[in-house]
Formats: sequence, structure tokens, C-alpha cells
Amino acid sequence: MDMIFKGYLFSVLYTLICLLFAFILYKVGVEKKITRKIVHILVGFEWVVLYRFFGVSLHFLVVCILFLILLFVAHRKKLMPMISSDEENAPGTVYYAVAMSVMALIALFVPDIIIPFGIGVFCTSLGDGLAGLVGYLYYNPERRPINIRIYGNKTLFGTICNFAVCYLVSFIFNAELSLGLTAWNCLVIAVFSTELELFTGRGLDNISITLGVSFLSYLFINYPSAWNYLIPILLTPLIIVVAYKKRALTVGGIIAALFVDLLISLPLGNFGFCILLSFFAGGVLVDKVKKHYKKTRQNNGTSIEKRGDTRDHVQVIANGLIASVCSVLYLLTNNRIFIIAFVAALAEAFADTAASGIGIISGRAYDLFRMRPCTPGLSGGVSLLGTTASAVAAFIISLIAFAFGSIAFIEVIIIFVAAVLGALFDSFLGSLLQVKYKCRVCGEIVEREEHCNTPTDKYAGLRIINNDSVNLLATTFSSLLAAILYYIIM
Repeated sequence: MDMIFKGYLFSVLYTLICLLFAFILYKVGVEKKITRKIVHILVGFEWVVLYRFFGVSLHFLVVCILFLILLFVAHRKKLMPMISSDEENAPGTVYYAVAMSVMALIALFVPDIIIPFGIGVFCTSLGDGLAGLVGYLYYNPERRPINIRIYGNKTLFGTICNFAVCYLVSFIFNAELSLGLTAWNCLVIAVFSTELELFTGRGLDNISITLGVSFLSYLFINYPSAWNYLIPILLTPLIIVVAYKKRALTVGGIIAALFVDLLISLPLGNFGFCILLSFFAGGVLVDKVKKHYKKTRQNNGTSIEKRGDTRDHVQVIANGLIASVCSVLYLLTNNRIFIIAFVAALAEAFADTAASGIGIISGRAYDLFRMRPCTPGLSGGVSLLGTTASAVAAFIISLIAFAFGSIAFIEVIIIFVAAVLGALFDSFLGSLLQVKYKCRVCGEIVEREEHCNTPTDKYAGLRIINNDSVNLLATTFSSLLAAILYYIIM
């Protein structure tokens, strides 16, 4: 009991000393941005006090919750100006206490996470804190080349400082406590922490870094096979930011993409993620080409498609559902046939994206199944340029899978054939079954229920079959065909 009493006493005294020190600096004229970062840095050592006196216990959690309540009230009532953030109006210190409380709660059920929790805390307090301090002190708008901003309000020197400090934190923890981390593990932890600090705004980096680094460190310490998930761990935060900033995905699309990413990356690791990333990156590139063309030439920017160039959750699911199912089935059965079906599904999705996106540039398109010319870019239409782009896209995905050493060359041929035929099946469905409309103003056949700012009339196809339905059916066709060919040939 004496140890517990000392723990409460020391934790409260240490926090009060940190706040008092910052308050004195604030009163003597030190800028609030500096006093905030000083407290941010010093409070991280609270973890040492709590771990020393409480270890993994309910008392650790109680102290974190008490501090959370104190900081929340102080933020709402503006009782502590030396740690408030008027410019951002973001309760970063409150988020810090939230992250501490969450991890203390998790530690009650997973005791082994307490040390990785410490790594997460110090990457947040020292890494993020010193990054902000260095960035602020060395950034001078009048001499911008000295310390340029690289993303938002994040500066080059601050980011470098954050990376170096986080590497040292993980290295020192490993050296002192013999955690079994390698130099590469420490490097990945530092990169991941730097990414989270760079791309998470409005004070939420206090949560994302603490939780993210804690869990990553825990995986590296307890599960060496976590190295197989290195690429998705490092690149997922970056891709989310790029997708949002470039408006490649809606918010719902980003959430759906994260679920697809999870369902693919967990069973297939770096290999599955890279195949998915290749499809996503290629799709974004094709969409940009199509968007540029439509703005400059086609219909003065009026699209014949139902949706715009920003993909939503329905489009993400339509293209990624079958690949996700194949990935999960591989996890459950360890049957290689599902690897082939997985790659074929994404190869077809990319082939179809390339065919429609690049094919729109063609001067002419032909509907093979209705035996008549059609507007380039309209579902069901086929052009030489679009067909070539489709074949190239399918082959690219197949070769990337081959480069990983996960499939043999004969399997590359199987996937390529299945994907190309799947894209052709997509055109068949788009021609004969997908709903199309006729514009009352210009008379053009489109896939939208409105064109030229006027409602359109149903022209052909089934209302329940739209482009998303066709994409889902086409990826299903390709994955099944690849599985059948694999079963027959192999």
C-alpha cells in the first residue's frame, strides 16, 4: 500500500511541477507555442513514474483517467493558457490523456503491451514534442529555405528531428530492456511514427502516434512474422492522405478501402497489399487521364457516366469485394487456388478501369454485342486503344504477382487470360444488361439519370444492373475462370 500511495503522490507532484514550470515561463513572456511543447515533452516521463510504482494495474488507469478529466475541464474552461491552442482550437493535451487512458485499459487485458506502450508514449512526447519545438524555432517565413514546410504546418527540420528521436527512443528501450527489436524494426517504428505525426492533424497525432507505435512495437516484439506486413503498415497512412487530398476517394470510399485493405493485407501481407496498391495507383492514374480528357474535349466536361471521378464506397466494394473474399478464403483453407483467384479479380478490375479510362480517348468505339458504333467511354463499347490498355493492365498486375515469387509464369498466363476475358465479359454485360438512358436535350446515350441538366429517359437494359453491378459480376467471373483454369491445368 505504501508503494501505491507513493505512486499517486509522485505522479501528481510531477504533473504539477511540469505545469508550474510552464506557467512561470508563460508569465515571464515565453510564447505559448513553446510552453505547450515543453509540457508535451515533460509529461511523457509520467509513464516512467506510473510504470515504476504501479506496473500493470488498475491504479495506472485511474491516474490516467483523473488527468484526462483535469485536462478536459481545463481545456473547456480555459484554465491553463500555457498549454492551450487558440489557433487550432484543438484539445491536443486532452487527446494525449485519452490515448494514455486507452492504452492503460488495454494493458489490463494484454499486460505485455505495457512496454510497447512506453515506446508509444515517448515517441509522442519526445518525438512529436521536439519536432514541433524545432519546427517552430527554426521556421522563419522571411527566410523560408532555412526550414521549409513540407506538409501543412509541418517543417523539414521538425520532421527530421521527429524521425531521429523516435529511432533513438525505440533503440534505447530495446537496449535497456532487451526487447529483441532489430535495427530495422527501430527504423520502421521511427518512419511510422513520423508518418503519423506528419499526416495527422488537429492534435489527433497525440492519439494516433501513441496507439499506432504501441501496437506496432508490440507486434515486432511478440510476433516476428509482423515483418511480412511492413509495406501496408508504412504505406497505408500515406495512401489515405493522398486519396483524400487528391479526391480520389470520398470519405465513405476511404473507409471501405481500409476494410478491403485489412481483409487483403492480414491474410496475404506485403504481397496482397502491393497487388491492391498497384490496382489503386493505376486506377488513380487512369482516372486522372480520363478527367483531363473530359475537361478539355468531351462534351465540354459533361460526363456520360453515372458517377464522377471520385470513387465512393459502392465502387470500392464492387471492385474489391471478390478479391477480399478470395484473400479470406486463402487464410481459412491455405489453398493456393484462392491466390490465383485473388490476383485475377484485381487484374480484371484494373483491366476494366484501364479500358474505360484510356478507351475514352479513342475517336471511335464499337458495341460488339449490338453490332453498332457507340460513344467512346460508354459501357459495352470496345475500342482498339481501350482493349490494348486493358490487356496491358491485366499483364502488369500478373507480372507484379510474379515478381513477388508468389506465382509461377504459367499462372501468370492463367491470370492474364482470365482477366482479359473478364474485361470482355464486362463489356458484354455493359452492352446487353446494364441500364442506359437517353438525353432529352442532346439525344446522347448515357449512364446517368440526368444529362444536360435535364432528367433522362430509360433507353435500354435493366435498372437494377448498373456499372457497379457489372464490375462485381466481372471480377467474380474472372476469379472463377482463373480458379477453373488453374484446377484444369495445374
